[in-house]
Amino acid sequence: MRALLPRLLAPLLLSAGVAGATPLTVEVRFDLRGALVNREAPSALTLHVPGGASQPVRLRGPASATHPESFGLLLPVRLTLPAAPAGELRLRGALFVCGLRERVCRRAELNLPVPVTGSVARVTVTDADLAPPRRSLWPGR
Repeated sequence: MRALLPRLLAPLLLSAGVAGATPLTVEVRFDLRGALVNREAPSALTLHVPGGASQPVRLRGPASATHPESFGLLLPVRLTLPAAPAGELRLRGALFVCGLRERVCRRAELNLPVPVTGSVARVTVTDADLAPPRRSLWPGR
């Protein structure tokens, strides 16, 4: 009977630990200076949580004064997870962006780690994250 008791209580103790876990706040910030994100294009970002459901990251912000079809800036997004996952959080998805200097529009793929510090996870999307991959004209160089 004594050996059976720990086996019966183990699931209850584990679930109590998860239920008492500290929620994790995830902050996604945008620091884009050289590009505008097209508001009318199907841009979509998702927070991928290991062992859990992915969370959509809703893009919002005021329209650009010079390009009303685009966001003038993207407002920060906050998500709350019930507990910190055992594994790496990742921000993935596609943003349709137009470069202000080069005046070229394209689709930028994001796949960024979201570092967790305590009960907060933060990531900032910058112009460097949207840069197209460098391709060499000469293979092997």
